[in-house]
Amino acid sequence: MNFPMTFVLIVLVIGLVQLLPADAQYSGPTLACGGTSLVKSTTLIAPNNIASTGLTCVYTIRALNLRVCQLRLDFNSFSLAQPTLDPYPRCINDVFSVQNLNFDLCGENTGQHVYVPFNPTSTDRTITITFNIASRSRIPTIGVPYWNIRVQQLECPTVAAPVADVVARQAVREFPDELDALAQFGRTLHDVGLLAPNGCLQYFSGSSGTVESFNFGTGVGPYLGGMNYAICFRRRRTNHLLRLKPSTFEIASSANPTVENPGLDELCYSNIASEVRSEDNLHIPNAVAHLPAFPTLRASRFCSRSLVNGEVDVTAPGPFIMYFNSDQLFDPFHLETGFSMHYEVL
Repeated sequence: MNFPMTFVLIVLVIGLVQLLPADAQYSGPTLACGGTSLVKSTTLIAPNNIASTGLTCVYTIRALNLRVCQLRLDFNSFSLAQPTLDPYPRCINDVFSVQNLNFDLCGENTGQHVYVPFNPTSTDRTITITFNIASRSRIPTIGVPYWNIRVQQLECPTVAAPVADVVARQAVREFPDELDALAQFGRTLHDVGLLAPNGCLQYFSGSSGTVESFNFGTGVGPYLGGMNYAICFRRRRTNHLLRLKPSTFEIASSANPTVENPGLDELCYSNIASEVRSEDNLHIPNAVAHLPAFPTLRASRFCSRSLVNGEVDVTAPGPFIMYFNSDQLFDPFHLETGFSMHYEVL
């Protein structure tokens, strides 16, 4: 194939990639317990009849190629047993775990998503996702578990030769081979818009939406203890502001709020480390908080009910990112419901 035809094909592939919606391009098959996925996108489904004696359900994801660098898991539905206060909210009866993540999930997480780092090698190209489900006959008070999770393999652009060199190499091949190579090239370009920045457990690429703590469910929580993760928002070149409007905000604090401090900074995270002080907080760097009955406040860590009916603006340079931290303490007098916030990137 000559160079002009190759160039036309590249333009067509890139054009098609841009036209296809990011969340609908790959609709792969379903994967049952014990199965191995070899495709770009698959959906993990729960067994129809989960044994009353309990079960362990393992799914294996095999990388398409060595360019795969992340998995995105979208919880279309996710309902497991609630965390147990032993001695803080953690997953004991039902446990969802993913290789390469350092914490477990349980409870109600429908609508949530997570990103998982994936570093396949020529000798190890798999990653496992596991559900350990408790016996319902032994613990009849917990509900029936169910899940439906979409798993996408995301490919990182390789540090390769410029496109012109790729075209030159492909031009000596027959048309089918070249078209296949261009299709793979276009698919990788498509993934660029979905890839999360390194270190982000959650990544919101839309200009607006809702961000919630894990196991927020219907607004009763509790969030899980022993967590520390980053929540990131896509910032385009024209964006200058991240705005957060909480509808629910209830995070444990180390002491009761005061008139001067409704649940900010020192009340949430002591400058001097102490094993007996709560360190649960939502860390929003360079935040400006607009709260009822308070002047505009500059703070970075928030807990208690400090952001109820409030609004937070972030206009600092750099990426839009916030961090959630929960410790391994639990105080029934300082509720750990969690947070639900509408966000806008403007």
